[in-house]
Amino acid sequence: MSRFIIVLALFVAMLEIVPQLALASPNNTEINEYLQSELQHIATLNERSDVAGTRLYISASPVINSAIIWQADGEQHYPATAQVLHVLDQPVIAAEKRLKALAELARPWRAEKADASGAELFYCYRTQQIICALLSVEQLATLFSVSPDEINQQLALADTEVPNHNWVTWGVAALAILGISAGSVLFSRRQQPAKATQTRHQEAGFRLGDLTIYPKQLRALRQDLAIDLTDRDVKLLQHFANHPCEVITKQALYDAVWGREFMPNSRALEQHIITLRKKLDPEKKLPTVIETVHGQGYRFSPPA
Repeated sequence: MSRFIIVLALFVAMLEIVPQLALASPNNTEINEYLQSELQHIATLNERSDVAGTRLYISASPVINSAIIWQADGEQHYPATAQVLHVLDQPVIAAEKRLKALAELARPWRAEKADASGAELFYCYRTQQIICALLSVEQLATLFSVSPDEINQQLALADTEVPNHNWVTWGVAALAILGISAGSVLFSRRQQPAKATQTRHQEAGFRLGDLTIYPKQLRALRQDLAIDLTDRDVKLLQHFANHPCEVITKQALYDAVWGREFMPNSRALEQHIITLRKKLDPEKKLPTVIETVHGQGYRFSPPA
């Protein structure tokens, strides 16, 4: 009887989960990390009231054509409404209502095609501020060595891509069957140790100061902080661990971690390290893991 109750609970859980999975837009991709780092940098410049620096950064970006920023209370901070409208600002000002609606759906990001051609995307990201940008799909595809169609598929959820009711129903049924089968197997082997748990505990990680990195799990532990990592995060940290106390040039890091994906004049490394530092020390209270050596590169210095 207890087995039936648990299998029934699995079925009900599937009914809740499958529609959400079917409607969810992609996340946790390298593309999102790059875009969010870029938008966060623009938001930081704006927080400093550096209007010229903000506009210069946007105009120099190969990917971001235009941007608009609101505070959480809806007050527009960039472009300043009192200033003469710049040509770069016109696309987002013209689409302001549409972008506000898109930003409401951001958890923490949301994207959609700017028009039917798919040549540009509107992308909104929510932090302490709300920043929406008009992106060049072609430039973003070039940066990540993929096709424009792949960019649209990964970021934009068009109306035609939302699964219909029948698809979801059949998906629920299929997953429910799988859940029931899995439940039967689970109970028939209830005396068997949980291999996944054992493997996780047995994996040998590597150390970087007070940080322990587990590459297969894409996770790290630092004191009582559990940190989710990307493949590129792990590669960067492994490279620093292999070269303690050495000043590693940006080019060497690009060669070791990005390889052929490296684009000349890219700020991907700087933005990636900014994002990684926030993950490793979100409250900025712990010793620096990756030290910037101005004009040279970066260095990891083990504690004495």
